[in-house]
Amino acid sequence: MLILSLLLSFTVSAQTLATFPDTFLFGVANAPGHVEDHLDDVWMEFGNGDKIRAFKNQATPEARLEFWTKPEIELDLAQKLGVTVFRLGVDWGRLQTAPETYDLEALKRYQQIIKMIRDRKMKVMLTLFHFTVPKWIQAQGGWESETTIHHFTHFSQKVITEFHPLVDYWITFNEPQIFATMAYTAGFFPPGEKKSFLSMLDLGFYKGSTIKALERMSISHHQIYDWAHKIYPQIQIGISQHMGFHSGKSFINKFLSKFTGEFMNWFFPNLVKNKMDFFGFNYYGAEWIKGTGVDIDPDEEYSEAGRALYPEGLYLIMKEIKQRYPTLPQFITENGISDDTDWLRPSYLLEHLLAIAKAQKEDIKVLGYIFWTLTDNMEWSDGYCPKFGLVSVDRKNNLSRDIRPSFYLYQKIIKEKEITITERMSSWALVETHMGEDRPFCRAEDGMTGLDEPVKRKIIKKDWKLKL
Repeated sequence: MLILSLLLSFTVSAQTLATFPDTFLFGVANAPGHVEDHLDDVWMEFGNGDKIRAFKNQATPEARLEFWTKPEIELDLAQKLGVTVFRLGVDWGRLQTAPETYDLEALKRYQQIIKMIRDRKMKVMLTLFHFTVPKWIQAQGGWESETTIHHFTHFSQKVITEFHPLVDYWITFNEPQIFATMAYTAGFFPPGEKKSFLSMLDLGFYKGSTIKALERMSISHHQIYDWAHKIYPQIQIGISQHMGFHSGKSFINKFLSKFTGEFMNWFFPNLVKNKMDFFGFNYYGAEWIKGTGVDIDPDEEYSEAGRALYPEGLYLIMKEIKQRYPTLPQFITENGISDDTDWLRPSYLLEHLLAIAKAQKEDIKVLGYIFWTLTDNMEWSDGYCPKFGLVSVDRKNNLSRDIRPSFYLYQKIIKEKEITITERMSSWALVETHMGEDRPFCRAEDGMTGLDEPVKRKIIKKDWKLKL
């Protein structure tokens, strides 16, 4: 019996590739601009003004996912999935309708939604700014105006005061670098005015408008952090910084990627590095730089949204975060893939979780992992074309949901807190089975512009799995 038990124990351990501690948090995330209905915001103006792809050609685009009126649909799915943390945001414009004026009913409704999350035994991560400024702030110049610092700081203090007992983790800014670049340089986000590259320059004697916007956001973050820790000493505040693995295929593009990576990944964190309780970041893949843009390389595999699949990049970025900010615990606040077929998502999920497990073995402290996202939603200027959800939604049929197979894989990992060799082999076998087949692609060849309707792109014969 002893020999048999030892053999069984060896067989089980040999099948396990990675394990996660009981304290490790698994989650899903959404954002108000993606999911809330009855929301008259700058994004609805943008969409109705023909500035969002795959928007007007969709059924009931303004309804998004009805998370405002029917949050229980999403929250019940999250509970079924078994996640232990749910990340959501509050819409600044919905709550603060004018300077010094707050909608008390909206505050109450957000409180109800947050309580619904807690009632389902999930921790709450709340984002204060997720790519949306109020219309009245936009009219004053958004983050290009100094007055926005005061308004956002005041708004954040109000929300923290109201919701502090219900929230476990606070995020001040989601992907500030992406927001500022898309809104104040590229014109893909509201207000939609394209500017020259000078807006992104910081030469000491000259600061472009995008750089100034980021600096204003960092000032507001500092003010919020200091105030909150004075009032609530145990509060946990961080950011959700977009981190892409920047590289290039040629010598010159590799050289250029050093500059793009330093700016896009590290400029904002360096402004707030002493005012974070954890380093929250979003990782979707590699950014293959080509000249002044992002390349859609025929030799690389991509998500529908044009993010190159590279799980190794997550591991390398986690190591660099540890080198730059050695005392900060890390939190992957977003990671996911747009994949309507669900052929790549299972392997994508596993490989990135394996990257986290690999980092943990090297004493990198990781608090949790949040998958983007639970249900297909509106993806900013890309509209409804990319499908990021573990659950699909039929917009022509009363927004009915359909659970994808990857949902159950994530559910199993959350429950068992481990990844097995069999799961990894099965997930990759699914990819190999469909190599050479067409799948939807929602990105133009410039690497930035979205499409109203997806084009076909074949799954290429490339092994993008993590190196264990």
